[in-house]
Amino acid sequence: MTVDAPQLEIRFRGRVIEHLGIDMYQSPVAAIAELVSNAWDADATIVNITLPDRASAPDAVITIGDDGEGMTLQQCQDRFLNVGYDRRKDRSSISTPSGRPMMGRKGIGKFAGFGIARFVEVDTTSKETGERTVFRLDARQLIDEGDGYVDSEPLKVHVKSHDAPRDDRRAKHGTTVTLSDLSLKATPNADRFRTSMARRFLLLERADQFTVRVNGERISEIDDVEKIEFSFPQDYEKHGLNAPAGLTIENGWGVEQLHDGNKIRWRFVFYKEPIGDEELAGVSVFSHYKLAQRPFLFNLTGGLGGQQGTHYLSGRVEADYLDEQKKDLISTERQRVNWDVEQSKPLLEWGQKRVQELLRTWKDLRAQGKVDAIRGRVRPFSQRLAQLERPERRIVDNALHSLAKVPSLTQDQFSDLAEGILTAWEGGRLKNLIDDLAQTESMDADKLVQILSDSQVMSALHAAERVKGQLNLISGLEERIRRQELELKVRDYIAQHPWLVSPQWETFQVERSIDGLSEEVARIAYGDSWNARVDLALSSGNQLLVIELMRPGLKIDWDHLNRYERYVTRLRNAITAGDSRFTMVSGLLVADKIDRNADVMTKVHALRSDDMDAKDWAGLLRGARSQWKDYFDILYRRAPGDARMMRLADESSEDYARLDEGE
Repeated sequence: MTVDAPQLEIRFRGRVIEHLGIDMYQSPVAAIAELVSNAWDADATIVNITLPDRASAPDAVITIGDDGEGMTLQQCQDRFLNVGYDRRKDRSSISTPSGRPMMGRKGIGKFAGFGIARFVEVDTTSKETGERTVFRLDARQLIDEGDGYVDSEPLKVHVKSHDAPRDDRRAKHGTTVTLSDLSLKATPNADRFRTSMARRFLLLERADQFTVRVNGERISEIDDVEKIEFSFPQDYEKHGLNAPAGLTIENGWGVEQLHDGNKIRWRFVFYKEPIGDEELAGVSVFSHYKLAQRPFLFNLTGGLGGQQGTHYLSGRVEADYLDEQKKDLISTERQRVNWDVEQSKPLLEWGQKRVQELLRTWKDLRAQGKVDAIRGRVRPFSQRLAQLERPERRIVDNALHSLAKVPSLTQDQFSDLAEGILTAWEGGRLKNLIDDLAQTESMDADKLVQILSDSQVMSALHAAERVKGQLNLISGLEERIRRQELELKVRDYIAQHPWLVSPQWETFQVERSIDGLSEEVARIAYGDSWNARVDLALSSGNQLLVIELMRPGLKIDWDHLNRYERYVTRLRNAITAGDSRFTMVSGLLVADKIDRNADVMTKVHALRSDDMDAKDWAGLLRGARSQWKDYFDILYRRAPGDARMMRLADESSEDYARLDEGE
């Protein structure tokens, strides 16, 4: 029977609850993933998640129900309503009764629901006693009635009902969390939600007795086997490669011991085409089946052998020991690991070494694969090839090898180019060129590839003239900065020439569809100062770049970086929560100067690893100009004897000198 429920209470609230529940979990995937983790720790075998048809409907709710051990009334007080409760310390081991390694540690993930909803209702039945308790928390009440971080007077929690212990109810144990009065900007797409949820866990491969369903369908992470070109560690043996010393393979996963004695498991794959999904590109790190570090490249930057391969690489590493340290190494929202401490450095060093090695391997295998494919097409011409002199055969073969080693070429592009070479050779149109190559040491197969790829000298000259025009535009922008022109003029100038930020963003254009959302997020992140900033959004395909231009005379300091990071993070979460085409959101903060203190620069480097850059104007333009100058030098080397190219190079050298004098 139903009895009068004793009062439940919560003592820590206000800004603590706001920061723990709202600021870090505004993405529905991030918020609900925390509740799935709680179900795992409660020894649940199944979790059912229901998403609404329309999140903006007044009666829209999200429910997360599990068949875990549930809670008694006292456990609701001692565990759920105890902010910072560490389930591990309350038990004799770091495992659940069934032997699972616990995911939860900080005791705050249960408040993640407040990131996407005002009300969190908990309906729980204890496996131990059959006792059932239903209570509801109101985020507005918690925040409004607790202005500070600690409130001396506990806040009473509304208990809707409490049923006394009963043996026949014990079999119905479990917990259902209902989120209502949702604050989502858009209704989550169920299919995308399933994929994103699966990528936050390693449960599907490692746990037989745990199932998560979204709107009745099981989440699954499909590797798209037909889209994968290479898979390691299995492909070491397949391609006759030497595997790393000490590596063993278990069910397709590599197992290695770091130099500090900790064991890890890993699996890396390279796709046939560049990866466009930021949740898949790079290497994710998991601990106790749960995401600990969002995809990254172990903080590696440029200068990598097989650099192009970073766009094709997706990997996962399982390092349970990270979550077993006395000091937390994983951020609260489970997005990044603290790589600056001694406990995590061995894994960082291992990851850098393994990524560098596999990028080089990928480059070699990809080249060999292309050559093998084209040799199969060359085979029908073998009789005709045999009639040629040996030097000619060797040069053509080397040319195909050189072409195959251009990693940016897809298999189809390579096949088209190689077919063109062979067809032209067969018709005798390259005979004179092949004769020259056979007789001149300086004109080798690489030179042939350059000539064919550039469509002769005119193509290189045309590109070089265009580069000179780009450098002139950079000069114009530098002049505007020197004169400290109004920010709107600078913004409009960049909008017309987005590549000024970086040549790789040449295809970007102004994006207006997020103006309202960007303004709303900026008001929250920057407070009263939001309208003093210039916000420019640029897009290309599924990529969004948000540029923040600070007022002339200001210097980027620690406070600016924190607010900027909060703004970009909130904007990412809001866009991810909606049904947007954008899957990659990058940020760039630009000011006259940057505070060069060590702590500020450390923060800048950390942000860069998370696609949030911060630069001063001089550095931004110097970097763009340097890249265009490098490009010009490459073009010049393709037509060094052409008089027009030489004249253009002389003019560009004068421009470079003039620009450098103005730095």
